[in-house]
Amino acid sequence: MRFKKSDKKSQDGICIDLPKLQRELGVKIGDRGAAAIKFGCQEMHRSNHHELGAEHLIVGVLEEGGPAAQLLLEHGMTIEEARAQISEALWEAEEDWGAVELTSEAANILATAAEAAGVRGHRAIEPEHVTYGFVCSGFEITSRVLHMIGVDRQKLLQASEQLLSNGH
Repeated sequence: MRFKKSDKKSQDGICIDLPKLQRELGVKIGDRGAAAIKFGCQEMHRSNHHELGAEHLIVGVLEEGGPAAQLLLEHGMTIEEARAQISEALWEAEEDWGAVELTSEAANILATAAEAAGVRGHRAIEPEHVTYGFVCSGFEITSRVLHMIGVDRQKLLQASEQLLSNGH
């Protein structure tokens, strides 16, 4: 998915067009979900990347600080650990292409989050849905980050499902 930079970027820190993303996903992104994406965008800019990836979403969820972040912390994933793994796995890009894209992994994570919200009758994607999405994704970056930090993926998946079942 490719998005033009948000016209409100300087005001809200979000690097992608949320209304367009919501249309693509077919579900609203809640305030906390938008905050996690905003923090992910900030991480993307900090690392000088032009694509919003799974690794940025993980940091965004942790920065948001809600129940999903607490769940990750309980399973051994701190923001410092996540950033350390991300910096080892990624390179710094030098060019700014003027448009922000979601990596295929991030697009899949958000599609899984949207599906998880829809199946449960939740009206909006929040960080808990994003966390569920990246635990389910099985893609390269998230799998490597979870493995290198020592997170038991199956336990985190069960806890994530429980968190969503409790209305988060």
